[in-house]
Amino acid sequence: MDIGNTIKEIRTKKGLKQNEFAQKCSLTQAYVSKIESNRQEPTLGVLKIIAEVLQTPLPVLFFHSMTLDDIDPKKQEAFQIIQPSIKGMIESFF
Repeated sequence: MDIGNTIKEIRTKKGLKQNEFAQKCSLTQAYVSKIESNRQEPTLGVLKIIAEVLQTPLPVLFFHSMTLDDIDPKKQEAFQIIQPSIKGMIESFF
């Protein structure tokens, strides 16, 4: 799961600078930087705040951050087939 990169991608698409995003989330910029670089794993509570500030449903945030490593090897082929379509629909939330 690449939650940090997903948060960064959505944040930048929404035109938010990291420091203003951190402030809106009541987090430090250093903490947000660690999350976005996948050096810090946020708690579920922090992810809920982030999702709210990004105006993105938490399940959408999770799905968009999924990688092939998160999928059962037996289901990876199906995931690769549907992933582009679903990610395209998900991007409408951004």
